[in-house]
Amino acid sequence: MDLEQKLVQWRNEGLLDQTAMDRIIAFEKKQPQKKKVPLLLLIGLIFFALAVFSFIAANWQAIPDLLKVALAVGLMWVFYVLAYFSEKRKIGQPLLFRLLGLAMFGASILVTAQTFHLSLSNSILPWAIFIAALAHYFQWRNTVYAIIAFIFGINTLTSFLPDTVWVEWIVFVAIALAWFYFSKDNAPKVFSWLLLFFSGFLMWDLVTYNSPFWPIWTLFALVLLLFLVPERTQKLLSPLYLIFGAIMLVVYLALRGETELSLVDLNWPESVALAAAGFAVLFISYTKFRSIIWISILGAVGLLLFDNTALGLAAVAEVSALAYLIFAQRQNRPLAPGFVYFILVQFVIYVIYAWERLDMSLFFLIGALLLFALSGAAWWLNRRKEGAGT
Repeated sequence: MDLEQKLVQWRNEGLLDQTAMDRIIAFEKKQPQKKKVPLLLLIGLIFFALAVFSFIAANWQAIPDLLKVALAVGLMWVFYVLAYFSEKRKIGQPLLFRLLGLAMFGASILVTAQTFHLSLSNSILPWAIFIAALAHYFQWRNTVYAIIAFIFGINTLTSFLPDTVWVEWIVFVAIALAWFYFSKDNAPKVFSWLLLFFSGFLMWDLVTYNSPFWPIWTLFALVLLLFLVPERTQKLLSPLYLIFGAIMLVVYLALRGETELSLVDLNWPESVALAAAGFAVLFISYTKFRSIIWISILGAVGLLLFDNTALGLAAVAEVSALAYLIFAQRQNRPLAPGFVYFILVQFVIYVIYAWERLDMSLFFLIGALLLFALSGAAWWLNRRKEGAGT
């Protein structure tokens, strides 16, 4: 009725004639109408479901073991059947029913494990929901399933500890790689990339060699993924490389200032190998992916964690933070991430490296001078750019 009233108003104003009006009305009447569930029926179904679940919970101990499992599996299929008819008849929200079905799928596995006293150590539950959520994503391509898959992917990774084995780690990495390669949307690309990055941390548990550089090795290895994606996806993932690279440099700087790194093996062969890998990343990023060229600085970390080179690490962090700001200013890129990184570096250097060696007034004086110098450099670059533009 609202549409017909609008059409009459437009006809009276001379915006369309009677023939066009009749054609629009005829077209709209042929369109399938979305059926709505009555509000009272919806409220009644909610209260009925609560009553059923309350009854089951109150009598859970008295229910036979096989019936417990059958209830969980039956509810799972009920929700999936409701999702099917909801999508087919355009009634309700099929996404909600599928999410409930996925939840009952996990509940059925948990109930089966508890009922038959199966071990939940290194449980199959996170694996099952992780793979099921991935299957849901590839079937219906909804971001909600990608979020659930990411959450249970992290849960699956943590379930490997403290006795991680190579087989399950390789299977997990293969699944994450497949998810990354076959995903079409941005969110799944980011989530799968994060899972691949965090899987590198398990090297501390997989191998007996206690290297402090597994995160850097992982980030360098993930550069190869950029060859598998188009330029649009490369631009999406580039900030992840820069963010995690900046975080790692700040963390290594803080750890070197606060600890002696006695729990890990610092040796020159690995440090030299890491520097060589840094040069390789520098070459690849310079020729292919210049937006992530900054992470190649991490290759020098191995050579800068020793006692006689520790101050060099602070110098590299300071210079890289300032250089990133200057280049971002010249290329008209957002300065906020660079400022955050710069402030974090200053905080770590002042508080950890120089706090006990500086008078409080001198501490704030140096900070003010640095900020003044940075502001002056930004002003000079802006003035130079405006002069070149005119």
